[in-house]
Amino acid sequence: MSYEHQNATLTAGTLVYYKALDAADETYALWNGLTEIGDIGTSGSFVEDTTLADTVKTYIPGMKDTSELEFTFYRYNADTAQADLISKAQAGTSVTIKIVWPNNTQAVFDAALNGYAVVGAGNEDGVKGKINLRVSGDTTFSTVAAEASQGTDTQQGQQGQQGSNP
Repeated sequence: MSYEHQNATLTAGTLVYYKALDAADETYALWNGLTEIGDIGTSGSFVEDTTLADTVKTYIPGMKDTSELEFTFYRYNADTAQADLISKAQAGTSVTIKIVWPNNTQAVFDAALNGYAVVGAGNEDGVKGKINLRVSGDTTFSTVAAEASQGTDTQQGQQGQQGSNP
């Protein structure tokens, strides 16, 4: 088997959705204006299990932990989805988040929201906000069909931006 070069996929076009935790329906709202989402997934620790007979330390996998993230976004005052998320973050509630990257990789996870801030800026920077969140539980990664990443979101903010609702 030989190596065959493949071009990477840019993250431009990544869409992020949210819905109330344990919502009865599967309708996600599009989170408009995001510029950074951080690393999604888990990281595990290691537990030493070296015995007196061992001459080199040995380890076993320990518990996995999830990410504490800051989602940064351009603040659109007229966007109802952003206003809803900011309220949820200020109240310290949890949501389910779905991320779909342009290569059709999808991640779904629950997240505890805890805090909102306006990001400091210079003269020529757009007004941004950030929401602090912690992934709660495991993240489900999958590959979605190309058709599932196309379409119009049914609960978009008042910005009129369109995105998909896989």
